[in-house]
Amino acid sequence: MHMIYQTRYSFFNPSPGWRSKASKDMEILFDTERLKRRQYFFEKVTLRSLADQTNKSFVHNILSSTFLPKTFQKQLKAMCGDMLGDRAHVMFCDPDPTHVHFRTYRWQHFTADPWSCQVVLDDDDALSVDFNEKLHAEAAAAKNLRARGEKYSCISHACGLTGLFKDGKLSLHPRVSATTNLGLAIVAPSPSRYSLYDISHKNIMRDRPTRVLYSQRPYYIRAVHDDNDSRGLYDKPLVPDDQIPEMFEYFPLLHDLSKDWVTDFAQQAKAS
Repeated sequence: MHMIYQTRYSFFNPSPGWRSKASKDMEILFDTERLKRRQYFFEKVTLRSLADQTNKSFVHNILSSTFLPKTFQKQLKAMCGDMLGDRAHVMFCDPDPTHVHFRTYRWQHFTADPWSCQVVLDDDDALSVDFNEKLHAEAAAAKNLRARGEKYSCISHACGLTGLFKDGKLSLHPRVSATTNLGLAIVAPSPSRYSLYDISHKNIMRDRPTRVLYSQRPYYIRAVHDDNDSRGLYDKPLVPDDQIPEMFEYFPLLHDLSKDWVTDFAQQAKAS
């Protein structure tokens, strides 16, 4: 089964579904300082989490804009290539619906296997080191255990973390949401039209055949910072101190982040 992680990176397409001003204003979206900040999170959080995966059987499809400044286009391709090699597929496209670009690329490149698992991964979020390993098993089960009449299935990972990057500090907060976009996956025939980018993730359990996975451990980190494209809401409680070493096992990228940011878990980071 094809495992395809799909990321929209500084892609200009002013659709009504996006909340940020940047999504509708190229001057804001492609501001040099903003692009540098986005590049930091993409490299240190998103790409790092994929590079750390225990199971390397996946591809990463990154959709960016033809309007992205050429210098940043080169840096994006080099960064993806350095960290993921030929598993990274970067495309620069004109404004059109996101799902159309991802679907067309899938049809052109990922139909050798009759089934695919497409995963939403925002350009500032992370997945646990064993996410792809476990998703392989869950995707196979979702394919084989479909109810009569189900042509595809969504998989929602409810449990994760919020990483709050604010005022030079990083803190970790537990997060549980059955309809999150974080690590949301769809298992469907490779030649099909099904995509996660043309549906509302908030309504997946109402509108789509969906399996929700709850766990006592996190499967993702949602980054909340000043440049979020969506509302940066988070639960106030912190991850308990005695659970911090376990978080470093699931997300080794926290070692480097804890060097860049003042954290509430500096001692635990050294201990782990």
